[in-house]
Amino acid sequence: MQTIANELGLSKSLVSKALANQTGVSEDTKELIRLTAARLGYRTNSSLKSVPSSKTGNVVVVLPREDLNDFEYWGKIISGIEEKLSEKQYSMILSGIDTSQSTSEGMPSCVSDRRVDGALILGRVPLSYVLAVQATGIPIVLVDTYHNQLKIDHVYAENLSGSYEATQYLLNMNHRKLGFVGDITYAHSFSQRFHGFNIAIQDFNSSANHRAEGFHYIDGAQDEQSLPYCPLQLENALLKHDRPTALVCGNDPIAIHVMQLLDKLAIHCPDDISIVGFDNLQKCKWVHPPLTSIDASKDLMGIRAVEMFLRRIETPELRPEHTMITTEIIERKSVKPASTLQLAKSKQEE
Repeated sequence: MQTIANELGLSKSLVSKALANQTGVSEDTKELIRLTAARLGYRTNSSLKSVPSSKTGNVVVVLPREDLNDFEYWGKIISGIEEKLSEKQYSMILSGIDTSQSTSEGMPSCVSDRRVDGALILGRVPLSYVLAVQATGIPIVLVDTYHNQLKIDHVYAENLSGSYEATQYLLNMNHRKLGFVGDITYAHSFSQRFHGFNIAIQDFNSSANHRAEGFHYIDGAQDEQSLPYCPLQLENALLKHDRPTALVCGNDPIAIHVMQLLDKLAIHCPDDISIVGFDNLQKCKWVHPPLTSIDASKDLMGIRAVEMFLRRIETPELRPEHTMITTEIIERKSVKPASTLQLAKSKQEE
């Protein structure tokens, strides 16, 4: 604690009050101290704090407010959470937060007033919010998100190996020019999926007679629909003579949007370009052609999150764990083997 105080030029007592979430310290200062504590590896051992003997019987599920509109994605996780909580006689409180607000303004009152027994935090909730929830002393599980600064229970999909499998699947279909579509700064999952894409190509090139190439489209830009890629940048890439014959997309909404873009450009999927998505949303069955995607078993993710919460309630001194749910490729009609013409063109360019 003294190291944190020295780092910020504050008193040790002020740091102590901030980490204990006591009054008399501004929210901005609390947030600065919590972030510094996380960066320096200090962990508030909230799991060892006293828990009221009279439980509320409630668990809050927190996610960014904008994600409440994307219930197709989060619905399976939330359904798994609710089912498991109900089985254990807990009630679920679903609470969206405005991530643009400070933690003092945006924190759900059920958390700040300790009217819940724990919190399951979903999606891209800022680190400052996670730290503020942790400071209340209630058990936390992070779901389908990741903060490597914190030693907290996490559950998420095996994003790297899932993307590796998708890329390997395309390579086995004789595709040698592949692209990854998605802003890798958008979320930790996108970064891991891009990493898996690259590793699969590297492994292939180290063991094969033919060379595969990987391209990255499209980072650092989002369109008006908040999709984490830039359609104009991808469109320019697809109109070039050396365009890829297959695309691995950061998630299914991107993949479906890319399919619409291909229609606009009179490029046919899968005859001209094959596409694989990620998450296996229900929409994958409805688009034309039906979208091949990586399934991350979202409902199981929700169930595992509740199991981790219950374990934390029963044995708070246990070391935090990270649980990864394995993925599976669901084959549909958006992928086909590279044509003889595409293969010949790739060989000529090697």
